[in-house]
Amino acid sequence: MFKICSILVFCIAFSSCGDDNTSIEEKPFTSFINNSGVAIDTIKKATEVWEYGFRFKPLANGTITKLGLKVPVIGSFNVKLYKLSNNQLLAQTSINSTSEVGEFFGDITDLKVNAGDDLGLAIVADVFFKVRNLSGETFMFPITKDNISIQSFHEEICGPNGCNAFPSNTNSQVIAPCVNLIFVKE
Repeated sequence: MFKICSILVFCIAFSSCGDDNTSIEEKPFTSFINNSGVAIDTIKKATEVWEYGFRFKPLANGTITKLGLKVPVIGSFNVKLYKLSNNQLLAQTSINSTSEVGEFFGDITDLKVNAGDDLGLAIVADVFFKVRNLSGETFMFPITKDNISIQSFHEEICGPNGCNAFPSNTNSQVIAPCVNLIFVKE
């Protein structure tokens, strides 16, 4: 009887441990900094304030839970998430970078997104990491990182309050992957 009870307790205790719906937090954008074959220039004070970031599409339904940044200075920066079909600002938060080497995230209201939604993620800053391919080749968009298809890099000089809409100028020669988010696939 003791053996049967022991086996029953063991099965019940461990049957709830294996969850097939484990939520994995994806942070795709700053991964460009860790790519091999790239050169990185660190700009700690540009002459102009830019709004810059990435146009992207989720490849699966999911939730964006935080916006983030990785910049080469200590300071506070505004990060924005846009719905590009109508240039609607979906979320915005000010995030403090408390070290020159860390990645930092700010809370937003969880935002459900669908596969194929056309979205833009941008930061307003006069600091950045400029990343280019050592080969001189352009970045070949779209680039898939986990469940995100990164369509293009955008930038525009906008001033300290940022642009009124997602930046329209694209650049595939030099990118600044200083903005990020947390995406959790459904």
